Amino acid sequence: MRKNGIIFLSLMLLLATFVLGGCGGSGDVVATVNGESITSRELDQEVTTYKNNLTQQGYNLEGEQAKELEEMLRQQVLSQLIDRRLVMAEAERLDMMPADKEVQAEIKKIKEQLGSEGEFKKFLAANGINEPKLDDFMKEQLAANKLYEKISAEVSEPTEDEIKDYFAENGAQYSDPEQRQVSHILIGVGEYSNGKNRTDVDAKVLALQVVNKVASGADFGELAKQYSDDTGSKDNSGQYPPFSKGSGFAEEFENAAFDLQESGQYTAEPVKTSFGYHIIRLDKIIPAKTHTLNEVKDQIATSLHSEKVNRKVGEYIQDLRDKADVVNKLAKESDTKSKEDQSTGK
Repeated sequence: MRKNGIIFLSLMLLLATFVLGGCGGSGDVVATVNGESITSRELDQEVTTYKNNLTQQGYNLEGEQAKELEEMLRQQVLSQLIDRRLVMAEAERLDMMPADKEVQAEIKKIKEQLGSEGEFKKFLAANGINEPKLDDFMKEQLAANKLYEKISAEVSEPTEDEIKDYFAENGAQYSDPEQRQVSHILIGVGEYSNGKNRTDVDAKVLALQVVNKVASGADFGELAKQYSDDTGSKDNSGQYPPFSKGSGFAEEFENAAFDLQESGQYTAEPVKTSFGYHIIRLDKIIPAKTHTLNEVKDQIATSLHSEKVNRKVGEYIQDLRDKADVVNKLAKESDTKSKEDQSTGK
């Protein structure tokens, strides 16, 4: 079992990055972009959103280094806010700001994805925003996307020689490792026993009984449906999709699966993991495969073009920075503090 530049807007991206500071607002000015202010209130709102996202991903933002991490995060987020202002100014200069009907069409798509007006309202409330802010955000994303498409259109496709050279240097990464497809029956222990609160001893006894049924010729898939506590695979006769080593399965499970050598062979001794006891049957061995240039040519071309576009976008944004009148007060404060620390030997 498993242990647990600018792109077109998707619903999941919205969920991940939604809270907006808006333009203006109260608070000290932390930066100006061509005379337009970015306030501490805007920055604080964005930093809070990023911190929440990082916490949800399992990062620990507490402890001795928390203050230093927050200072770094504020610097990074402010740089992103500055770049957003520059991009929006460029989109306006190039007459790329979307019309209201374009914005509303995208919001309509979100409503359709959420299923109903009621779910849409819940979505807004859960993310702490209102419809005017959603309109502003969507307008910004669509404008950024148009600018990205303009830059992308100016980038040439990779040549045949570029593709061949890349494959010659990186062909090894275009290979598939050996995979195994297995079916298994989990006799779970404790919280993994589907509410049965089964002890370790009880689980092992039952697992051995199921092994005996397999040995007697009982249908493995039917046994999985009857006995397995793995709700993710039991209805599929206990079968998992093919996987390679290092795919995220419990180490004991993975080792046992790769020790099996013939289709139909199973673990006569139940395999113990933190989830309980597994009876694992090998269904298929899928040999390792190295792909030819022709097989991965399109994939390489797409990858190389994306790299070119990303470089071009980076250069474009840097050019906007170089031409703009930007005052980043946090960066100045950081430079001053760094100089003071050096002078005092810290």
